[in-house]
Amino acid sequence: MEDYSIEKIPFLDLPCPNCGAKHPTWAYHDSYERCLISYQNKSIIYDTIDITRIICSSCNSTHAILPEVIIPFRSYSLLFVLDVLKDHFTLGVTVATLCAKYEISASTLYEWKRLFETHKKLWLGILEDIYQKSLDFLSSILNTNASNRLKAFFSNNKISFLQGRTKTAHIDSG
Repeated sequence: MEDYSIEKIPFLDLPCPNCGAKHPTWAYHDSYERCLISYQNKSIIYDTIDITRIICSSCNSTHAILPEVIIPFRSYSLLFVLDVLKDHFTLGVTVATLCAKYEISASTLYEWKRLFETHKKLWLGILEDIYQKSLDFLSSILNTNASNRLKAFFSNNKISFLQGRTKTAHIDSG
C-alpha cells in the first residue's frame, strides 16, 4: 500500500471504474477505518485498517484503494474465506463444527461456497471446471503468486474474486 501514499496518488495510472476515463488525475479524497477479520495460528484476528479514498478528476467519483486480501464490501479477508472453504472441502467435518471453529453462520458458509463455485467457473472456464476438483483449485490459488491471477480475474470479470457486487477496481498492493 506504500505505492498509494498521498504523495503518489496524483501519479497513479489507473482507469476510472465509474466513468471509464483512461488517465484521470487522481487526488486524495479521504480515508476511513475498516474491520478486517483473518485467521492465523488457529485464532480469529480482528484488525482495524486504514483505507484511502481517491477522487477521479473526470467524474468526481470516489474510490477506495483496497489490497487484494480484502473482498470489497466484506469484513472477512480473502485468505480467511479460502481457508474456510479449503477446510470445508478437505476435513469431512460437519457444517456446525466448521462454523463453530471459524465463528461464522451456516448461511455465510453456504453463500461463500455458492460464490466460490460460480467464480471458479469464471476463473477456469466451464470445460476446465468440470475436470478440476474444488480442493485442487483452492490449493492452486493458495500455493502460487495469486496476486497476478486475482488481477487477471478482475480484468476479465470486473469483480473481485468472491465479491458479489460489480464495478469495483482492485489495486495491486504488492
